[in-house]
Amino acid sequence: MDSTKIEQRITFEALAPYFKQIREWAAFTILVPLSVTLVMWDQVDRAVLLSWFVLMLAGIGALYLVASGYHRNDVSPENAHPWHLRLLILQGYMGFLWAIAVFLMHDLESPPHRLFIITLALALGIGSISAGAHWLALYYSYGIPVKGALAAKFVLLADVAWLALAIMVALAILASYGFARKLNSIVRSEIRLRLETADLAEQLKEQSRELQNAIRTKSRTLATASHDFRQPLHALSLFVDALKGADSRREEKRIFSRIDASLDAMRRMFDALFDLSRLDANIVQPEPEDFDIETFLIQLKEEFQDKAEQRHLSLRLHTQPAVVRTDQVLLERVLRNLITNAIRYTDRGGILLSARPRQNSVLVQIWDTGIGIPQEAHQRIFIEFQQAHESPHEDERDKGLGFGLAIVHKLCSLMGLPLDLRSVDGRGSVFSLSIPAGDPARMKQSSGKAMEIEWQDSGHHILVIDNDKNVLHAMDTLLNKWGFRVTSVTSPTEALRLLPDQPDLVLSDLSLDGTHNGIKAIQMIRERYGPELPGMIITGTTNPRQLQEVENSGLRMIQKPVRPSLLRSFIQRQLATPTGVD
Repeated sequence: MDSTKIEQRITFEALAPYFKQIREWAAFTILVPLSVTLVMWDQVDRAVLLSWFVLMLAGIGALYLVASGYHRNDVSPENAHPWHLRLLILQGYMGFLWAIAVFLMHDLESPPHRLFIITLALALGIGSISAGAHWLALYYSYGIPVKGALAAKFVLLADVAWLALAIMVALAILASYGFARKLNSIVRSEIRLRLETADLAEQLKEQSRELQNAIRTKSRTLATASHDFRQPLHALSLFVDALKGADSRREEKRIFSRIDASLDAMRRMFDALFDLSRLDANIVQPEPEDFDIETFLIQLKEEFQDKAEQRHLSLRLHTQPAVVRTDQVLLERVLRNLITNAIRYTDRGGILLSARPRQNSVLVQIWDTGIGIPQEAHQRIFIEFQQAHESPHEDERDKGLGFGLAIVHKLCSLMGLPLDLRSVDGRGSVFSLSIPAGDPARMKQSSGKAMEIEWQDSGHHILVIDNDKNVLHAMDTLLNKWGFRVTSVTSPTEALRLLPDQPDLVLSDLSLDGTHNGIKAIQMIRERYGPELPGMIITGTTNPRQLQEVENSGLRMIQKPVRPSLLRSFIQRQLATPTGVD
């Protein structure tokens, strides 16, 4: 909440009881001008006195009506200003009438009547301090005019004694002003403290609600994840058992294919969980750049063309050259997920990729003629493990996991790209992204030549550090099969003791026994062999703090379980890069 709104709210809280007082004290308020009228009945022209009294009654009545309307209407801090303004105007009106009375009724022959008016003016001025405690402007409009009229009258009498009294009244005005300001400051500070306390209590309640919702969501996610992870694991155990009794090479090949599909499903689940963990930990940060959306979409279309044709679906592209500015890598992940879903949930017809320039943006859309998404599921599908429909495909590789759209939603929020969904159940869907327009002058010029990495294997020495001996044996077997020399150890201390020579690459698990982790282990090896030694962290953690620690270290991180082909690709890049950073 900005400072202006806070001050409006404080003024609202300060004046709310004052409106209530006006209603409750309306009858008593009439007694004061009535007493003046009765006391001055034989001292002042009665027509003038009665006119003044009627005007006073009108002001008191108007104040009562405003106060009644204030309590009758649903007045809030946002719409209270007109009511405050009416109150201020009426208070100024009443102060003006009292100033006239003091100024006109002071020229009386009777000393008691003159003393009565002086005392009344001072009493009204002092009494207005209480109004100033609620709102300082009320004191300005009521108390100062009354005492100011008295001081002015004393000055006009041009006598030393009256001039002395005028100075004293002026000093009283200054003192009253200072006291009113002090009292108003105390009242407003007390209200501000009360409101801040109430706001903090509400924030605490909201955070408590969010925490409870997060706990329930996490519990639901873990329960669903437990079920979904058990499915391919259960299938895997059955296939392994069936493999033992296979009676032909053809049967073995078929079972191996199903085992590979189950393993791939598990890897995709872990990869998706890892992506979500990185997003939740704020490790992924957008790096906007300017690029041509037409070229970008053409490459995506070519990538998915074969998969669409395998489903007997058309994959069309409708676009034109247009420069956008956003993170190209993150946008690619978003569109990959959306296109994959479109192909997965479309049985006939096809998919259309389109990009249309708007005034200051480019609208990118993915249309499909698939099974659609029910209206009631439009919000739910962006939550982890939530799907509007079961995947229509039997192959594990083609089944959705319930992560894709959750990742899409988080990435779009991270990049600040509005994501819109329109869909009719049974008729298809369209996802729309509004991407800011870019500047062609800032586009990076591509050479069009992919960087070629020389294949690195035979003779290279790789150090593997992991506290799980089963993992060590598996890595040792795989890397030896690829032609690398391997040293497998469970700790950096053991590595420093057993290493025959400098390794070309260090692969370390993040979580190790003792006080060391993978980051520290690689640092210890580099202390002996130099900071240029390439190193990679292989981890199964989704802990945001640990993920951030790896990110801060600058080391390449691979999430378990890793596909052998991906692991080999990362190893090649690390060995081909002198500093081990790609």
